[in-house]
Amino acid sequence: MSSSEKKSLIVLRDKHHVNRYLDEIIRDNLTARVVIDGTITLKDCKICSKKGSSDIVLDTCLTSGEYPETGHADVTFAGEFSLYKFSTAMVSIDITPKRRMRLTLSLPTTITKRERRQHVRIKPPEMHPVAVRVFISNSNVIDVEPVDISEGGIAFMLTEYVTHFKSGDQVDLVITIPRVNNLSAGAVIKSVIHLMDLTRVGAEFSVLSEEAAKTIIKYIELCEKQMAQDAYEEE
Repeated sequence: MSSSEKKSLIVLRDKHHVNRYLDEIIRDNLTARVVIDGTITLKDCKICSKKGSSDIVLDTCLTSGEYPETGHADVTFAGEFSLYKFSTAMVSIDITPKRRMRLTLSLPTTITKRERRQHVRIKPPEMHPVAVRVFISNSNVIDVEPVDISEGGIAFMLTEYVTHFKSGDQVDLVITIPRVNNLSAGAVIKSVIHLMDLTRVGAEFSVLSEEAAKTIIKYIELCEKQMAQDAYEEE
């Protein structure tokens, strides 16, 4: 096979992936975050039309500001289980009669798709700290601060090389969340990673009440809102 034929096959394959991913995005009615020229961010953008093999058109709310006539767009569509990302040229941006915005983008040459975590993980911020007490089977008790937490589990770092955690171990946890009563949970150790004189332990909840799960979800949502507000104020 000649090099030109190989190149043609690659182009066809990439085009097939692009069209398939766009069809998935349209089917699932996903919204996108679009960053224009690395500085202007538009949220809740949806594909309203796909012009054959040349352009796609996104619809979004009218947002005040100064926009370039053309530019570069970084686009991220977030589904429940997948993230779709691509970069492409912005052909035009227009205001519709219904006072909405239409972005016309060149059809991207490639789209990357990756699976999202089943549960959103977050690093507890300093203003909303979380503390965890770990009860090990041999009656040892260790107090730790989590590296991240989700509805599905928790990870923490120990400032020493420890050997009393191994994958598959069952542990009991008491989780302290600000302004909330302590939460009890059972967990299974899923990973133990040694980094020089540090040990990172990842645990998956095996016993967690519905009320405790809701509390953790509310805590994560609170932290996400706070981080979004902090990022907005910095801008």
